[in-house]
Amino acid sequence: MSKIFYKYNPQTLNYERVYPSTKQRIWAVCRQLCIGIVIGGCIFGIVTYAFDSPKDQQLKKDNKLLLTQYQILSKRIDENEKILEELQQKDDDLYRIMFNADPIPSSIRKPGIGGTNRYEHLLTVPNSNLVIATTAKLDMMTKQLYVQSNSYDELTELIKTKEERIKNVPAIMPLSSKQMKGISSGFGMRIHPIYGNARMHTGIDMNANPGTPIYATGNGTVESTGWDGGYGYAVVINHGFGYKTLYGHCKEMKVRAGQKVVRGQEIATVGSTGDATGPHVHYEVIVKGQFDNPAKYFFMDLTPEEYDRMLFEAENR
Repeated sequence: MSKIFYKYNPQTLNYERVYPSTKQRIWAVCRQLCIGIVIGGCIFGIVTYAFDSPKDQQLKKDNKLLLTQYQILSKRIDENEKILEELQQKDDDLYRIMFNADPIPSSIRKPGIGGTNRYEHLLTVPNSNLVIATTAKLDMMTKQLYVQSNSYDELTELIKTKEERIKNVPAIMPLSSKQMKGISSGFGMRIHPIYGNARMHTGIDMNANPGTPIYATGNGTVESTGWDGGYGYAVVINHGFGYKTLYGHCKEMKVRAGQKVVRGQEIATVGSTGDATGPHVHYEVIVKGQFDNPAKYFFMDLTPEEYDRMLFEAENR
């Protein structure tokens, strides 16, 4: 209800009703309107600050759910990384050794994931640290899986050549066990019988009578025959797959360079040429350029008990 104003008239000694002008009415309306707007704005600000709108509530709920999902994803990636590490270890320490393949370097298994700006576009997203860390883990795992997949492809190709590999890898003794008189010198450091100083003995010396047949210990190609310094007359066979064998101090050569040979084929006879102090064959196994204990490769010739005894003798003579 609008207010009614009166004004005292001293001439008539009465209160007379005052009617506001149009300007006054407009000003009153504007004033009330401004006051209402200010009050309404304050109330809206307080309500907005104190209470989330349905849209904001839904957005916060979605962000919380997304954060939870990222945390679960990060945990699962950590679990899968452990499984991948186990597969990598088996690959290097078991599968690749079985096929005489070199382990994959860690620099290849765990490569870099790019520069510092790789995830710059993620810095503006909520919980950027978690998002970036999870994304980096996923990128690293993707690269490691790619490397592991290639490794299994390589092993698959090696398996395809398994039959040929079995035939070529040195696996028997170079002398018949019935004709061998024992091991005079094993694999490892020893005092040289002629020069008297400590030297690495890169093979084993197997004693036998002069003229005793020496056999190829695996299929391969004769790489060289002839005089070879302290080895005397020697035969070198390349078996492929990183394997070579050397037969030293021979008396008579039965093969020539470039000739294909098979396991058990006679290639020479026992002698005492070169630095030998008596008739024997000096036998070496070279694997990818490194000397290995030849007794480890007699497994097709001996029973488990004989194999263990041979290893003991080869390492302690």
